[in-house]
Order: sequence, then structure tokens, then C-alpha cells
Amino acid sequence: MAEKFMEISKEDIENIENALKTNSDYKLNNTKFNTNTFEKGQDVVLVQYVANVENELVFQTKKENGKYYISETFDLFIDNIINGNVSRDVFQSVYQYFHQVIADEENDFAEEKEELINFLMLTEEYDESQLQTGLDPVKIRQDYKKDHDRIYGDESLNRVQRSLALKELLHMSICQVVNDLDLFFTRPHDLTPEENAEKNRQEAKALQNEMQLS
Repeated sequence: MAEKFMEISKEDIENIENALKTNSDYKLNNTKFNTNTFEKGQDVVLVQYVANVENELVFQTKKENGKYYISETFDLFIDNIINGNVSRDVFQSVYQYFHQVIADEENDFAEEKEELINFLMLTEEYDESQLQTGLDPVKIRQDYKKDHDRIYGDESLNRVQRSLALKELLHMSICQVVNDLDLFFTRPHDLTPEENAEKNRQEAKALQNEMQLS
């Protein structure tokens, strides 16, 4: 597949060059980010630090007809580099996407899906075909509705237990896409005080049962 390029101004190159000198989330890896790099058509290699994980990002550059160009995917990172923080870490990006897809059934989210896949492919080692399936809006909504109907059809659960169970299943679906084993053992971060109390009760009961069995 041919590389897609975006134009970048000389001023932006200088601003990013200066930002990279102080940004702790992105560091150049044996390359420079200046007009000479573009004139020589050299690759820009950045190391991105997200949640203690190092991701290597490679962008092609070129200069044609007096204008500077860089790989189109670089546009995803410009604001983060200049502003000095990684605002779109992997989990948060997938979390926001899932919730937006569920909340807005009229939107096909084609552009958002493509942008998110590009971001994930740059920052982590993923299988693109699995991302296409895992981030399919139709599948996300169908799975959510199936879980919702099953949980809310269970008469043995009270209101808080139902909302907690649904959030936990959605959290697991997000973790499955992110493919981070450690995240499977974390709680959804949007639990209400009631739901947190219920989760504490469930964990205490599970621990008590485990101790009785041992």
C-alpha cells in the first residue's frame, strides 16, 4: 500500500521540533525533526510513552515543489506532541469509541473506526482484521443489547446488580479489543458509589467462600 502524505508547514516543523525537546511523552529515536530531515526524505522515528509502555512510531517525510510532507498518520499525534501529553491512550480511546457507538445508533462511525484502527496499529501490535471485527459498530450494539436483555431479564438480580453486571461485561469487551490481560482484572472506572459498594460486597463474599473451601 502506497504511503499517504499530508502537507506540513515549515512553522509547524519548527514548533514540533521545539516541543520534542521538552515533551516527556515523545522522544526522537536516532533521528532529527527539522527541515533537513524532510529535504533528505529521511524517516522520523518517535518513541511514544503510554502508561509505562514504549511504542515506536515511524513516519516518512519528503519535500516536493518547495513544500514539506509527512505520513498522514502523523496528524493523530501533532496536538499531543505540542500540548505535552498523550491525550488518547489506547484504553481510553477504545472506551470512548464503544460508549459513543452504543449511545448513537444512527451514526455508522466509519471515519471514527478507521481513525481508531490507524491509531491502534501505530501504537501497539494488533491484528487489523481482529480490530475490524472487534470495533464493528453493529457487532458492538448487538452484543450490548444481548447482554442487556439477558441481565435485565434475570429476576434474581436487583437494580444495582444489573447495572454493575452490564458495565462489567462492556468493560470486558473493551479489554478484549485492547488485548491487555492486566485490564481484565480491573473495575470499570465509571461505577457509581452504589455499584462500587456492591462490587466490594461480591468480592468479600467470594473471598469468604474461597477461605471456607481451603
